[in-house]
Amino acid sequence: MAETLEAVFMELSSQRTSPSPTRTSPLPARSAKEIVTALGLDAAGAAGGHVVEITGDRWSGKTTLLEGLCSAAAGHGWTVAASAASPATAQAPFGLFVEALEDLVEHLDPDRLDGHGSGQAAWLAPLFPVLAATARDVVPPVPADTYRIWRSMRALLRTLAADGPLLLALDDVHQADRASLQLLGHLREHPVDGPVVIALTSRDRPADPTLHDMPARRSARGGVLRVRPAPLTEEEAIALLPEDLSRVHCETLLDESRGNPGLLRAFARLRQVPGLTGAWVPPLPPDLLADVLRDFRSLSAEGWQVVRAAAVLHEPFAPDDLKEIAQVDDAPLWRALDELMHEELLRPDELAWQLRFANPLLRVAAYQSAGPGWLLGAHAQAARMLDRPGSSSAHLARHLERGAALRDESGARVLWDAAARRLWQDPAQAVSWIRAAQASRAGGGTEPREQLLLGKSLALAGRLTASLTTLGPLCESGAEETGLRVEAAQWRARAYRLLGRPDRAHAELDSLLGELAPGSVLRDEVRHAVIELTLHTRRPVPSTGEGAGEDEGEPAIPAGAPAALRGRLLAQLAVAAVRGDQQGPAEQRALSARQLLDAAPDCEVAGELEGLYWLATAEAALGRPGAACTHYERGLRIAETRRLTPHVPLFAMALSALQRHTGDEAGAARHAACAEAVAAATDSEHLREQALRLRRETAAGAGGAALPGRRRPADDAAGGTTVALEGLSRREKEVALLVSAGRTNQQIARVLELSHKTVETYLGRIFQKLQVQSRAEVAAMVGRSDRLGVAVGS
Repeated sequence: MAETLEAVFMELSSQRTSPSPTRTSPLPARSAKEIVTALGLDAAGAAGGHVVEITGDRWSGKTTLLEGLCSAAAGHGWTVAASAASPATAQAPFGLFVEALEDLVEHLDPDRLDGHGSGQAAWLAPLFPVLAATARDVVPPVPADTYRIWRSMRALLRTLAADGPLLLALDDVHQADRASLQLLGHLREHPVDGPVVIALTSRDRPADPTLHDMPARRSARGGVLRVRPAPLTEEEAIALLPEDLSRVHCETLLDESRGNPGLLRAFARLRQVPGLTGAWVPPLPPDLLADVLRDFRSLSAEGWQVVRAAAVLHEPFAPDDLKEIAQVDDAPLWRALDELMHEELLRPDELAWQLRFANPLLRVAAYQSAGPGWLLGAHAQAARMLDRPGSSSAHLARHLERGAALRDESGARVLWDAAARRLWQDPAQAVSWIRAAQASRAGGGTEPREQLLLGKSLALAGRLTASLTTLGPLCESGAEETGLRVEAAQWRARAYRLLGRPDRAHAELDSLLGELAPGSVLRDEVRHAVIELTLHTRRPVPSTGEGAGEDEGEPAIPAGAPAALRGRLLAQLAVAAVRGDQQGPAEQRALSARQLLDAAPDCEVAGELEGLYWLATAEAALGRPGAACTHYERGLRIAETRRLTPHVPLFAMALSALQRHTGDEAGAARHAACAEAVAAATDSEHLREQALRLRRETAAGAGGAALPGRRRPADDAAGGTTVALEGLSRREKEVALLVSAGRTNQQIARVLELSHKTVETYLGRIFQKLQVQSRAEVAAMVGRSDRLGVAVGS
């Protein structure tokens, strides 16, 4: 940075010009050099009275720009005086300026200051005690004539700049004391006659009208440059992310951070967006927690009480609920909410009477800052508040698990119900709630269906051995309910396969087939499970009922079954047909499976997630790698966001192998590393070895890539269309695919579990990126490219 600005600051140190015009809109800047260039100082030299206002959201890079400007100036002879507003500096009038200038004033001859007017040093003596001993005039009492202090401070800056250009850098001005803000407004209205540049950072919120109405008032004369930190580019953002995060995971973090570097770095450390899905939220590391809590420093006791209560509740929350948890009266609550919204810790939701945290890190930090005893009571209070008809069992379960209330059979039933609802959204949380339910129930007994739920949750959370142990008693021949035995056996077969014991899985399924009557629904379920197992283990696909001896043909697909289930079964049969060299049936089944799975929302597909895996596998074998990649990525995103641990390596390894085949070595290496990282969280040595072997195979051939897993344009024949589609994010591609299938915005919102307004936003971005004007043009571009697969409406 210093080398690139050398010529600029040499010029600034030796020349003076009039202020440059004020911009009507903030300049997006990535470096201090852009600020200097925008001021025109690199060509015309130093100017007196310049003010640079750097505004933006928290953690957006405002301080980084200011520090870059300070470093460049100091390296080339400028005097730099810097300070940052804080609750400490806000306690004293003019504290922001005093902290910045006191070291320079200590070495200043007061006679030089008084040369600009009688008594200047005396008026500043209450602020700078070093001047009191040498001031020639009587020191005025405090509070003094504010206007005289303003003029004296202006004279001080002019005196300090007489020895060379001065950069006054003021950080976090939105937290400054009122006297400092008023002085800053005066200096902007009456610029210092000398080579003085005032650079400040502040939030977008109006800290004081003095700060935010001045650019308009001075626009005719110029001299104020408004700057915003530019959002991260794709390349800059990717550089901040770990190399073992999948492409779709990276895109989720990028989307949720909205180009904010501070948020993205935090999400990268946590490897997720806290609270985006599921009830489980990872704790912030100590250093990150301390950094986030800096925004809470100025809160009153009431503010702390209410913000911690807000962190206990599910978002969005209503003020009345906050009042219950914080146990405060109306007047203190409204004062606290004013304070929290002024500090941008809370903000209104879509409905004005509902609130949420300004970003998820603030919520986690507020929760972690509370004491364990207070949290026990707060969760207990929340549980009592939510123990009413119509309340969400998942919301209530979170409080029952963490609070000291409703430790009885009714509480246990709520926890069991919540765990069942959470199975495919957050199985690790479901396990935790089941354990809490068992502890709440007298005697700790577990019904067979509850035991099945626990076994399934353990398997989906990657605890495969514990799942086998839990489900074992349900598969014994003496078990009463046959349907329960069949479901438990299928889950045990899945766990055995993931543990690298397919023979044991086949044995259990074959034994069960021998007990079931030909043509029964349960027998067909088991035969489908056998087909899936043989596809995974690459054995010959059976066409007969193993254990029965007679040819039964293909197992039936229930006509009334949910679309996602039918899609999964059809996708399995499509892969079986491919391996049997039956091209026609494979194409037809893959087409039907795609129609069903593309139209189903994520919440339904999650329970039949391997349907996307088999559909993508069929498409890759049928010569449509772009479509296969899209479906692998959707499955991987669902598995990662819902913490379906064993599914993540399945999709990541398949995607890695496909990318290797198409020549994308960097993407293949990234997804192999992703598979290895997640496989390590399971208890399957077999799965870990598979992922490690694949990572070693792909790592050697990996090169650099701007976006993880970016596929090469040469893989498509669509030319410019492919390049344009490459510019879409993962969500934008999904929306484009559904648009090409003829879906309305409402239908797209339902499938992707988004709001109608969000779909409209994505569609606008798609139009802009593809440079089209209509949905028909989007559909045409998607149809010409295999990148998003063949889109067919239902």
